[in-house]
Amino acid sequence: MKRVLIMAGGTGGHIFPAMAVAETLQAEGYAVSWLGANRGMEKELVPKAGYDFQGLAVSAWQGGGLVRKVKAPINLVSALWQALGILKRLKPVAVIGFGGYASAPGGLAAILCRVPLVLHEQNGVPGLTNARLAKRADRVLQAFPDTFSGEVEVVGNPVREALRSLPEPAKRGVGGHRRLRLLVMGGSQGAKALNEVIGPAVATMTTGNQPEIWHQAGRDKVEPTLAVYRQSGVEASVVEFVDDMAKAYGWADLVICRSGASTVSELASVGLYSLLVPYPWHKDRQQYRNAQWLVDCQGAEVIDQNELTAERLGQRLAYWHSHRDALKSGATAAWRCGIRDSAQRVVRVVNELILEQAA
Repeated sequence: MKRVLIMAGGTGGHIFPAMAVAETLQAEGYAVSWLGANRGMEKELVPKAGYDFQGLAVSAWQGGGLVRKVKAPINLVSALWQALGILKRLKPVAVIGFGGYASAPGGLAAILCRVPLVLHEQNGVPGLTNARLAKRADRVLQAFPDTFSGEVEVVGNPVREALRSLPEPAKRGVGGHRRLRLLVMGGSQGAKALNEVIGPAVATMTTGNQPEIWHQAGRDKVEPTLAVYRQSGVEASVVEFVDDMAKAYGWADLVICRSGASTVSELASVGLYSLLVPYPWHKDRQQYRNAQWLVDCQGAEVIDQNELTAERLGQRLAYWHSHRDALKSGATAAWRCGIRDSAQRVVRVVNELILEQAA
């Protein structure tokens, strides 16, 4: 059985699109192995999903103090040797890089071993690893237009089959006869700004108009977030992490969240209108670029974090509670921008490269 090696880790924004491609690869008869950091969240999520996980002793290459800067080249060489050993043992017919700490040594190992290398960039602004490997990769794919220049293909961000199977917005109700269903997500690490503002915002609404709330607070942030809701006199279901995103998206009428690339693409694929609060401290403002794509589709609106007050957010929630038809139109606009066959497009490129290699 031919084997493909996937490289992804660090955040859900890298991991979940890669899992969607892994699903499609397996459906087409490939064996899938996964290269990640042995201390990253991928070490837990990937084996749980049933994939062969290969861990590298690797960490961030940039940032930190003088000691990290001095050790970085040594650590990279060590990780490269580990990656070379894994490639020689597994003998993959192709390597697909989605980003994360393991992608740098893994991508270099693929180049040195002359294994076809495909890169997929999820964000509107390329990550450091993908930007550096792009010049040597066999194919470069991007989720949004204008991320890279040159010969690249826009394929969208892959989403998992369970999300692609949800009915389109026209076939879902937004429940004008019931309370609005609000899904709050701060990304895999949670978002303190969202955790602290939703309760007070909902408290500004009349009791009968307050939404049902399903709030993903992030690791170790459930109790502080519940305390905010209790202090605000607002009921909410608060969880650390949402294991079943298809269930969450299928339940929701409106989403408040960060604008990571994977999240934005999932919202478009399933067709949900959203209030996006981009993470404000990325030096390249990548989440603003991601969010703008969905705003241009008329499937979302952006609230800058420094303007995120309980009063303003409460007004927007009250508006959408009273304008269900407009909410459904916004969800449909998001759905029309979604690329639901993104995983298949990535696998098609892999198949083409393997055929070229064999010719």
